[in-house]
Amino acid sequence: MSESVPRLAFLGPPGSYTHQCAVDRFETSVQYAEQSSITDVFGAVSGDIPFAVIPQENSVYGTVIDTYDALRRPEAGESVFVRGELTLAVKHCLVVRRGVQVENIQRVISHEQALGQCSRFLSETLPGVPRMKVPSTSAAAQTVLYCGEGTDEPESAAICSVQCAEMFDGLEILYKDIQNEASNTTRFFILAKSLDAPLPGSKREPRRQRALIRISNPPSPRGEDEAPPPNRLLHTVVGTLLTTFGCSPLRIDRRPSLTDVPFDDVYFVEVGDVTLPLLSPSANRSYERDWLERLNAGIDRIHAAGGQATILGLW
Repeated sequence: MSESVPRLAFLGPPGSYTHQCAVDRFETSVQYAEQSSITDVFGAVSGDIPFAVIPQENSVYGTVIDTYDALRRPEAGESVFVRGELTLAVKHCLVVRRGVQVENIQRVISHEQALGQCSRFLSETLPGVPRMKVPSTSAAAQTVLYCGEGTDEPESAAICSVQCAEMFDGLEILYKDIQNEASNTTRFFILAKSLDAPLPGSKREPRRQRALIRISNPPSPRGEDEAPPPNRLLHTVVGTLLTTFGCSPLRIDRRPSLTDVPFDDVYFVEVGDVTLPLLSPSANRSYERDWLERLNAGIDRIHAAGGQATILGLW
């Protein structure tokens, strides 16, 4: 592959759902750079690896905590930006080393999201069998090959995709479609080091319609015996989003802030207008320009109210 092709970080090893989703979107337009954790994927975004894909939320098991913890970091909104979203229908299977029977399984390993998405199956089929979290479903599949007879590890099964199981020679699928819900879907964020540079691949969006904004309290000194201040931003975040940004809030997520103040939170607010029909190219540019002005005006209003607000992404 040509050295001019940009690199894209993903949660590895190859065969993870993140890898599948990235390949579906970017195909051969990027070189894929495997990372061992979501934190490492986020940290890899740089001049050398300008793009990445990370999981954001699952429809059954909820928000991916590691992703939002990474978005708390100061690099988010400065040198790492959310530039798009992808969705993938997720169908899990239970895999073992070839020849292992279900009654021989002493441990089930996978990413914590996959374990949660298959909790009903595990409770019914493997009650009492310990569950162990690992960084990715493909890492789980790879690990299974080195467990059981002839090793110091208990006989293990992994939860991963059929495509992942087929990538590792020596694995056998015992059960398919073991997720709690048939509609199981994961949403992913596309990350980039630039807020404006075109994404690789042939797909082009006509205009940006969504924004992710981080809202927090500014750092403030506090005595050891002083009670933590109430979250001054709660009213702004929950009650006045429509007037603050001039567009509808689509979702709100909350994580503890990186300060040492107990129960001080940071909010991640996704806003946008996804109802407006596609217009002509010039009309789309005009609409996007007006929308960005409203976003920046909202940022200014939060700053004026004593808060901190950062645009983490536009897409």
